[in-house]
Amino acid sequence: MKSYWIWNYGDYEIFHSNRVNARRQEFGVDYPVLWKYYDVDRNVKFYAEIETETDGNIKLFLNGKGYILVDGQRYGAEMIILLKKGKHTLQISVVNLTGLPAAYIESDVCSTNKEWYTLENGAKKQVGCDIHYDCYEKNPEVFPFAYEKKYPVLIKKQDKSILYDFKKEIFGFLYINCVKEYENIHVSYGESLEEALDVENSILFEDISGESGYKLRQRAFRYIYLTGTENPNVYAELEYLPIEYKGSFRCDDEDVNKIWDMCAYTLHLNMREVLTEAIKRDRWLWGGDAYQAFKFNNYLFFDKEIVRRSTIALRGKEPFNEHINTITDYSLYWVIGLHEYYVTYGDIEFIKNIYDKAVSLMEFCATREDEKGFIVQKNNDWIFIDWSEIDKDGAVCAEQMLYIAANQTMVELSKLAGANPDVYEKKSNKLIEMTNKLFWNEEKGAYIDCYESGKNHISRHANIFAILYGIASEEQKNKIIENVLGNNEITKITTPYFEGFELDVMGKIGRFDYIENMIKTYWKGMLDLGATTVWEEYNPSLSGTQHYEMYGNKYGKSLCHAWGASPIYLLGKYYLGVKPTSSGYETFEVKPYLGGFKFIDGVVPIKDGSVSVKMSKDKLSVIANRSGGKLVWEDKSYELEANKEFNMNI
Repeated sequence: MKSYWIWNYGDYEIFHSNRVNARRQEFGVDYPVLWKYYDVDRNVKFYAEIETETDGNIKLFLNGKGYILVDGQRYGAEMIILLKKGKHTLQISVVNLTGLPAAYIESDVCSTNKEWYTLENGAKKQVGCDIHYDCYEKNPEVFPFAYEKKYPVLIKKQDKSILYDFKKEIFGFLYINCVKEYENIHVSYGESLEEALDVENSILFEDISGESGYKLRQRAFRYIYLTGTENPNVYAELEYLPIEYKGSFRCDDEDVNKIWDMCAYTLHLNMREVLTEAIKRDRWLWGGDAYQAFKFNNYLFFDKEIVRRSTIALRGKEPFNEHINTITDYSLYWVIGLHEYYVTYGDIEFIKNIYDKAVSLMEFCATREDEKGFIVQKNNDWIFIDWSEIDKDGAVCAEQMLYIAANQTMVELSKLAGANPDVYEKKSNKLIEMTNKLFWNEEKGAYIDCYESGKNHISRHANIFAILYGIASEEQKNKIIENVLGNNEITKITTPYFEGFELDVMGKIGRFDYIENMIKTYWKGMLDLGATTVWEEYNPSLSGTQHYEMYGNKYGKSLCHAWGASPIYLLGKYYLGVKPTSSGYETFEVKPYLGGFKFIDGVVPIKDGSVSVKMSKDKLSVIANRSGGKLVWEDKSYELEANKEFNMNI
């Protein structure tokens, strides 16, 4: 019978995300995360009631120490136990003080799988397991990465220094085999050439000596600069998540094709145990970065598991008494993202399993309300929103928009979980009323950042959220489009992160020309500067090494940031035109748009299938390999039959 390692639900995700979050290093110093760690349950009991059809043997393997009770009789790990035909009650106890407590049964009459459960306050709780861990030799503490050797494409020697260029950014282990032992070697890593060569200021470096061969710790780099050695043999071992590229996009504009590839590669490098935000600097799981990247993943990999792992890890355990990453908006994105996950994957089981954690998160948010019911900064909370000029003197409008959206999301989640949604419905209605009363400025035709400061400052962020989450009325939306989105005097966004939100809104209101122009200018600006992955921030007005500066460091900016890969999502949703119209793509819409391209050709992955779209100025072809789809063209809709090509002259 097929067995899998089992563990306490959620502990695998927390265990591996803790490892991820503990690996950051800068300037030779280890750098722990800024928020609290949640730990796994160290002492776990698993239960099962089974019925065997024949006599057979079982053998228990533990990641830790413990035993198994078979009908009340205790046996140790790795003992061969005879199980007679009939009904049996099994209980496994395992303790692991440093690793991940887990259990695996090898047997021809029973198995460890999702049928097992733990008890929480007397209620049965599903165990965690994963298809990768299907034999006792596969320890669930070892994440199933794939590896590939990479060699430098260019090598430049000068005196006792050597520069290596791997041609594009990679993440993994660097191997250095020297001709002479006991050489003192300085290794300088760089996402940019300038960073690698600037040994005094490069963020990542290593000093090694005393051996002829080295395997260095995992790093992200494109360039390697070695000083103190003459003729070493250098190669890298790329570490990556083995995952299928299910989405694609091609058009007649080769720059756009390169941008799509750059975004896809950026996202893949950051798809790891969880969805990290960057591979050079933080390498942490941040809630806002992940919320955006989940959308990109849906149009490229459609990998439900990394969304689940990241969502579980971000939320952690009870008691919840600190915002996710300490950031108010990131807690709210977490809630909003749950329903978006359900719409994409139709995974009601996951929603029911995690619903209670959404409730306690919202209960915590309620402790951050002011006397008017607005969510505000208290204690060590961080109101982030974006790296931009935003008035944050008091209750922040953009944050209230997210709080409204989170409460509206809880209405839907409560219905799915079979709970009463009234408290969330009342709160969202009250928040909309108060937000319109205090933040809407009729004279300016827009939402202001803060009403308490008296500055009446307007930024794009709150107004983008008002449209994106359907909070603004139709009249307000039209005024925002004119007075904010179409107003060049309103401060421009400089992060690909929030540009993704803005362009999503532009797609929602039909401004596809704006999307296309931004991809061809903003993202192309990075491409023209030699980027092989998308940057954390891009400001076209900067020059030279100014592009790499951030957080007070000369090379502090991440040049491989997952939050910047939105063209994957935008081109898939608004140009190939594919989106779900009910949960899990039970029904879906295909509404292609050619825009300024001469042709587009791509694939969008959906649950249990995919949709292929080809379009030119005179012809449209669509193939969906599953039922439930409708092609929408010029206000008419056409049923798409599974695996049958739909052709139309246009």
